[in-house]
Amino acid sequence: MLKKVAKYLVHTLLWVLLIATVVWAGRLSKSHKDTALVSSTDIEVQGGGDNPLISAEDINLWLKEQGVHPEGSILSKVDIASIERVVSSHNAVARVNVYISYDGRVVVDVEQREPIARLRVSGYDMYLTEDGYVLPAEGCNAALVKVITGDYVPLFDSRYAGCVATIVRDSIASIERYIAQLEESKLPHFKRHIENNKALRDVKRSAPKRSIFDSKEKFAIIEKDYLERRTKATEQHSINGRMINEDIAAIESAVEEAQILKRNLMRQAEEFDAMVAMIRHIRRESFLSADVAQIIATGGKSSVLQLAIIPRSVNATVDLGTTENLERKLATLRRFYDKGLSRIGWDKYSKISLRYDGQVVCR
Repeated sequence: MLKKVAKYLVHTLLWVLLIATVVWAGRLSKSHKDTALVSSTDIEVQGGGDNPLISAEDINLWLKEQGVHPEGSILSKVDIASIERVVSSHNAVARVNVYISYDGRVVVDVEQREPIARLRVSGYDMYLTEDGYVLPAEGCNAALVKVITGDYVPLFDSRYAGCVATIVRDSIASIERYIAQLEESKLPHFKRHIENNKALRDVKRSAPKRSIFDSKEKFAIIEKDYLERRTKATEQHSINGRMINEDIAAIESAVEEAQILKRNLMRQAEEFDAMVAMIRHIRRESFLSADVAQIIATGGKSSVLQLAIIPRSVNATVDLGTTENLERKLATLRRFYDKGLSRIGWDKYSKISLRYDGQVVCR
């Protein structure tokens, strides 16, 4: 019995000591944070590959400009949330985590997006990133990536920053809601059809029947009045029906326009994804990565996207045509380089067309 009591007392004492130690350490830590200054600010920037869009120096400057740099601050006064807000507000930042280390350092851990191409078409100057993000080039460091030029009109605004898949999804959802509203707006017109038909049917059902008390002359007058009413009702029924059909046709026309807009948007999204996939393929292939100097994009919006590349190895423009089978077209180009131009001569042609899958047309 005494052993059990002693064991219980020892356990209780140990728990009391542990709690007291934790409380004491917490108070000591708080006291330290209330008096100690930030020893240093360590900004660690990851990602970006060989073409970083932002640097630690850039982030350091942002924090100073926004008045949230922790340099010289008491540890307890460091506004971690504000630092994260300022850093994450830049479009090139994919993730940021700010924390205070045990030795009093403020660590700003940043992961940036990796650019794979720069879109420089009319009114646009934007970076495309590996994670499917697009962002304005303004405010970013210059990156040595493939440049897309031409009269291509993207499906997003020149100031847009975000995932292209997101804007496509939201736009399609908006169009589908609009189509649903249009389809619902047909219901009152269908009801008008029912009421219009009922009005004519009621008139027809009111056809007079001669009773044994009606003279021939009297019934003729009654029948003439009915025939006039039926003729007018028939004419009005036709006019109403035509007007109702015109209203429904206008709605159906708006639905078709919305459907066309949706199909065009989906086509543009598929073409954009194919172009990005081609750029990723070029980056993976060491020969293509070194040889492709520029990408020319034309079309967009209501017209089909067409692509061409300007290589370094030959003095010619390589026409790839539409975005269909781009990887196969590039593989065909590589075989043509190896087996054709190496024999004929690299300066023989000014234009090489791979528009048709499996065929190379030169002039």
